[in-house]
Amino acid sequence: MCQEELRNRRESSILTWMRVKKLPMILALHLKRFKYMEQLHRYTKLSYRVVFPLELRLFNTSSDAVNLDRMYDLVAVVVHCGSGPNRGHYITIVKSHGFWLLFDDDIVEKIDAQAIEEFYGLTSDISKNSESGYILFYQSRE
Repeated sequence: MCQEELRNRRESSILTWMRVKKLPMILALHLKRFKYMEQLHRYTKLSYRVVFPLELRLFNTSSDAVNLDRMYDLVAVVVHCGSGPNRGHYITIVKSHGFWLLFDDDIVEKIDAQAIEEFYGLTSDISKNSESGYILFYQSRE
C-alpha cells in the first residue's frame, strides 16, 4: 500500500452503530472530548457544541427490544473545565429532589435548568478554556 493510501485510510471516518436490545435503568453516555492529534503529538480538547436534551428517547433499539418507548431524564453531567486533557478541573451537575445542584469540590450551589446550556461546549472553533459536558447520566422513568 502506498503512503497516500495509508494517509487516506487513517484520515477517513469510520461509522459504527449498535442496536440496544435491553434498555438500562441508568444510561451513561461518554462524549468524546479529547482527540490525539498526530501533527502535534499530543491530545487536544474537542470543545465543539453538543446539545444534550433533558429528556431522551432511544431510537436505535432492536425490533425485539423490551419497552421501546422508554423515556429517560437527564440526572447528572460530569463537566470538564479547561483547555486540555492534562490540565483542568471536573465539576458535576446533579438533579436531586427536582433541583439542579452544581458540585465544585466543597462548593455546592443550586442552579436553574437553563444554566445547563452553558456546558454544551463552544459555538466556534476558538481554542480556549471551556466548560464542556463530558459524561451524561440519564435515568429511566420506569
